[in-house]
Amino acid sequence: MIKKITIFIGIVLIFIIGILIGSYLSKNSQEAIQNVPVQSSLMVEGYREIPIVGVDDKGKGVTGILSAEVKSGSGLVLVNINNVLADYLTQISARNAAKVAETYTGKSLANLDIIYNIKANASVIEGPSAGAVMAVGTIAALENKNIKSKVFMTGAIDISGEIVPVSGIVEKASAAKQAGAELFLIPSANYVQGFEKQEACTTYRQFEYCEIIFKPTEANISQVLGIAVKEVKNINETINYFIEK
Repeated sequence: MIKKITIFIGIVLIFIIGILIGSYLSKNSQEAIQNVPVQSSLMVEGYREIPIVGVDDKGKGVTGILSAEVKSGSGLVLVNINNVLADYLTQISARNAAKVAETYTGKSLANLDIIYNIKANASVIEGPSAGAVMAVGTIAALENKNIKSKVFMTGAIDISGEIVPVSGIVEKASAAKQAGAELFLIPSANYVQGFEKQEACTTYRQFEYCEIIFKPTEANISQVLGIAVKEVKNINETINYFIEK
């Protein structure tokens, strides 16, 4: 009888120990699952669209839309242009724009990818003239700011944030005006409208010597282009015109 009781007690103890061990393992398993980090898919950190202007392969001014998309990533700068060929200067401009945006906002792009999409009514987008616009779009996306839709711009940008002169100002301004622009931003420079004929005279040993010279005259850009124009020197001035307060 005693032997049977001992066996019964042993079975009960084994059963209880089994329950306790199972409960302990189950708890640890749940905690382990809860503590496993889950890697989510790439999340969009910011997205903005901004109008651009350019000159096509026939020398005609054209307009388009540039979008700047910021995603979690590894510091890549990509240019995606549907049905449009872009030269290497456009790609360099994209990298400059991303660097300027990083410096301006103080936000590291090491863990972010910048994707520029360009949609334009042209077969070729050449040169660096969209660089400043790329920088504005990126800054607006990073800071979640709104962009004024009636402001257009042409201008290259270097990594210091300076706006660099470009060609085709008249053609681009005309295209911007037709697209409904109310303000057109251009790089700060000495724009020559023409030359003024002047007579310059000097006196030497009581004799007067005169010669005809042609002095360049600066243009009234707004009047020449037929649209409100502002010249900008750097990204700080540019942002003030583009970003809604």
